[in-house]
Amino acid sequence: MIEMALVLPVYFLLVFGTMQLCFVLFGYCNATYACRQAARFAAVHGTGSTYTCTNADLQKIAKQYLWGTPPLGTTITTSWYPDNNPGSSVTVKISVVYPTVIPFSRLSTITVGTAAQALILQ
Repeated sequence: MIEMALVLPVYFLLVFGTMQLCFVLFGYCNATYACRQAARFAAVHGTGSTYTCTNADLQKIAKQYLWGTPPLGTTITTSWYPDNNPGSSVTVKISVVYPTVIPFSRLSTITVGTAAQALILQ
């Protein structure tokens, strides 16, 4: 019983920590892919194309790839430098906040952030 009382907390910490790490890494991969897809869409939909995309369009595209992430802790930011004309650049940043389930830990949340930048072609 004493051995189990000493080993069980460490075992649960390793098991739940590994599960949390896998969940966060999966979310990071989703966020990175969502950033890339939104930036690629903006690259071909500048003012020179038939349909000019907006910040709302980029956020909508990024959200459709963010399945499995907590919706309340997700922030999508887009910026154009200097504007959305061909030759300018667009940056899409995503930040996702995950609640933790790791026992015996002081961490209550883990924040994952990623960004993608593209040159507007048309």
